[in-house]
Amino acid sequence: MNSLIRAACLGLLVSALAACGGGGDEPSDPGNARGSDASGPVIEGYDLAARAVPKSAAAPAATPAGVAATPVRLEALPEAARTAMAGRTPASGQRNPVRQIGQGRALAATADVQSTARLLNWQPAPSGGTAAAARFHSEGATALRLGLRVERLPDAATVRVFAPDGSDSVAFTGEQVRQTLERNAAAGFTGAVGRTFWLPPVGGPEAVLEIELPAGVAPQEVQVAVPQLSHLFVDLARGKDAFLKIGEAGTCNLDASCAPTLQEETRAVARMEFTGSDGGSYYCSGTLMADVPASGTPWFLSAEHCVSDQASASTLVTYWFYRSASCNSSLLSPLATRVFGGAELLYASGETDTSFMRLLRSPPAGVRFAGSLLVAPPVQGAVAGLHHPFGDLLKYSAGLMESYARCDGLRCEPQSSASGARFLRVRWQSGTTEFGSSGSALFAPLGGRQYVAGQLFAGLASCAADRRFEPDYYGRFDLAYRARLNEWLGTPPVAP
Repeated sequence: MNSLIRAACLGLLVSALAACGGGGDEPSDPGNARGSDASGPVIEGYDLAARAVPKSAAAPAATPAGVAATPVRLEALPEAARTAMAGRTPASGQRNPVRQIGQGRALAATADVQSTARLLNWQPAPSGGTAAAARFHSEGATALRLGLRVERLPDAATVRVFAPDGSDSVAFTGEQVRQTLERNAAAGFTGAVGRTFWLPPVGGPEAVLEIELPAGVAPQEVQVAVPQLSHLFVDLARGKDAFLKIGEAGTCNLDASCAPTLQEETRAVARMEFTGSDGGSYYCSGTLMADVPASGTPWFLSAEHCVSDQASASTLVTYWFYRSASCNSSLLSPLATRVFGGAELLYASGETDTSFMRLLRSPPAGVRFAGSLLVAPPVQGAVAGLHHPFGDLLKYSAGLMESYARCDGLRCEPQSSASGARFLRVRWQSGTTEFGSSGSALFAPLGGRQYVAGQLFAGLASCAADRRFEPDYYGRFDLAYRARLNEWLGTPPVAP
């Protein structure tokens, strides 16, 4: 998360390129945008339903054991903290390209292993083993994420988190927790940050943590703490039509369900939620990527300023088919699905603002693996974006790739030649991008199909009248592919 924090600081200090944005007046199908098609080698996209997908590890029983939970309570945040988080855009117009949706809060009652052990009351469980639980309350939160710090946890243990009424229950085995922490350690996170397992978000101001042990495993084998939680100001966990964020985006955003030429690609885009080492939680957008053999491996592309390290990738939650049920309906699709389990970070580079991961749990059936363009798109070529501004239902933007660009920090300058330019400068003819759009893919048309050409870094424009036609900047996918991504995505065969 260090890169994310640095980006946040820059966002407060630099007025240029401090927000992801772009805009236009009249909705239009991206297929009708004026501009030349791309050309060059590509990796073809494909549908998940037509491919064999590696099976995820079997999930443990999510049903709570039902033991009494010891309460842990935090009072309401100070008014200043609530106001700062609620104020999505400072009056100056300067904005951080990553959308923050929650902040960390320290928990003195469970700050270390010893205090947590005193608080947990182990009781007989219906399974024949034992279980203990703690009920955390953060006054004023819309949702909570608990940070479980692990010193020792048996592989056979089951760790659950759920709402006080037993709903929204999610479970992990001790083995799954250990594997996540081992990935953190292998990436260099050997301290407290690497030993913290962030449980999925639970809607509401309360979340119950329950640990269940099978018969024959002593409670003394459990050495854990919950030194902090993430106090969220939006509800990520309710599911179905109680999902929030519908209608949050600016009014110049365009419903992706109204873009016929992008319907295949809409199934490749996910809303992302992740938590940093300080307990802050954030939104971005990301895209499921195809490889040459169409293996079904869930490769996932976003921005380095969103997910820059393994500890952050381990906290990733993705939301699929988070789109309207029909064009301009503002009703959530019944297919909307949330997937936990985090990701393995394979490549992160600030040079093209690229974050490339492998999701550790498969996305739902029906998703699309997006194809990619392995050369830079042409100047004045038609492009389109698919993204989740402010975490809202999926939106699209349509415009032109105006020029290449060099970026130094958040300052970008146009460049006529692709040589030495690591970014694409895009100007929208319709639609826009906002907070939460960061990391979303830029698509270029070729032969009637759409291919990923970059991922969103930053930009100047928004729905504001004085910024409707300012540019956005995307990291070049072709450069990231040549640098490292070809190792995982493969090399397409050369045409005879």
